[in-house]
Amino acid sequence: MGTSPVSPARHEAGEFVQAKADRIRRGTLITVLGAVVVLAVAYLFLGGHGPVLIGVGLLALAVALVVPRVRDREADRWARGARGERKVGATLEALGDDWHVLHDISLGRGNIDHILVGPGGTFTIETKSHSGRIPVDRVYDHMLTQAYAEAKLLEKISGLEVEPLLVFSDAYLVGDVPAHRRGVTILPARMLPRFVARRRPKLTEAEATSIAARLRVALEDDAR
Repeated sequence: MGTSPVSPARHEAGEFVQAKADRIRRGTLITVLGAVVVLAVAYLFLGGHGPVLIGVGLLALAVALVVPRVRDREADRWARGARGERKVGATLEALGDDWHVLHDISLGRGNIDHILVGPGGTFTIETKSHSGRIPVDRVYDHMLTQAYAEAKLLEKISGLEVEPLLVFSDAYLVGDVPAHRRGVTILPARMLPRFVARRRPKLTEAEATSIAARLRVALEDDAR
């Protein structure tokens, strides 16, 4: 049994980020096809020869070679982010029926990867898919600012006390974790179950269920 759904209309983890990666890839394909079409039209109008056709051909070749390399790297970054969010989302879904999770909340002013409500309180979770070894005292300030701002935005909308978490789906965090910097708790995804299980109880099961349902309504109203 996983976390309880709070609405039949809920989003899947990583949905927004994966859609961004897919749009980039579709845009790349359209650009390359456009270059081929331009070359074909130029060939027909210029009689299949001439310096102008050569120039158009070189330009089309450059577009076909360079654009996919640049845009594919960008798409891969977004797709990697989606995989990280799905990994963290699966961890959250497995916490148990006394925890409620909302994924991929878009408010028009930013995207909250996950919102978690349960006995230990209410949390926003900003997921980062960076790999390798990352010292916790060198986590970028803009990541902390983003995570903190998401919690404050949710507090403003809901009137609840919200704790921001910055969760790394794949990186190995060097140093004492969970770490606390600038009002944000930093931890790896593998520590999430133990972290929330050890939280001092703040909410009853009924209170958590009610808050999760009210959050869904409040967030949907705010997004309109």
